[in-house]
Amino acid sequence: MIDLHCHIIPWIDDGADSAHVACEMAEHALRSGVDTIVCTPHCNISDDIPNYRGRDYDVCFSMFRALLRQHDIPLRVLPGCELFASRSNLRKLLDSRRIVTLNHSRYLLTEFNFNDSGERMTAALDMIARRGMIPVIAHPERYDCVQHDPELAVGWFAKGYIIQLNKGSLLGLLGERAFHAGTHLLASGIAHVIASDAHDERYRTTGLRSVIPVLERFCSEEYIELLLETNPNRIIRDRHIPAPDF
Repeated sequence: MIDLHCHIIPWIDDGADSAHVACEMAEHALRSGVDTIVCTPHCNISDDIPNYRGRDYDVCFSMFRALLRQHDIPLRVLPGCELFASRSNLRKLLDSRRIVTLNHSRYLLTEFNFNDSGERMTAALDMIARRGMIPVIAHPERYDCVQHDPELAVGWFAKGYIIQLNKGSLLGLLGERAFHAGTHLLASGIAHVIASDAHDERYRTTGLRSVIPVLERFCSEEYIELLLETNPNRIIRDRHIPAPDF
């Protein structure tokens, strides 16, 4: 399986806080059925977590890859980020290409304030799309506006934007509202990808095998394969994702 959303690089954001934790997360991923992780540190959150595309990011990513080799951990890791769509500088960042897309593809993992309006989110997503990128919407089930009006996510899906649900939401670990919104989107057939959004080795963990029993309640075997393998593979290879038909 392929995990497209994971905060596993140490010391770069609020994810792994040591090399030991990062290695624990990598080993747990392998034990739990994941052989490829796109590393997606937070990007553009205040001055403390910039993580823009450039030398500093490249050095951190290369050091992490070397760390895995040093410890003989055969996890494939790829570059990426989780871009915070700040209204203050989003246009400038997009135009300057200072962001790390998922494995340098057209796909850009994008997050928002949890209490942002649906209108503002849609405007930001449309701005990304107009620049030739495809938004991958990080955990829409966690946003207040989607929890109150799931049709917002249906509209994004209709535009060809990618809906990425969190494993933790579907396991009920991120609150009742996130669980109900996530399972609703899943049962409606508009989810494209399930990812871990892992931050540590204890609470928000790597690995995707634990979510499969939940998926089996709502999805066919074919749809589960799309969510965990086929669509993530299309994204890292920069391939088109057809709309699910379930």
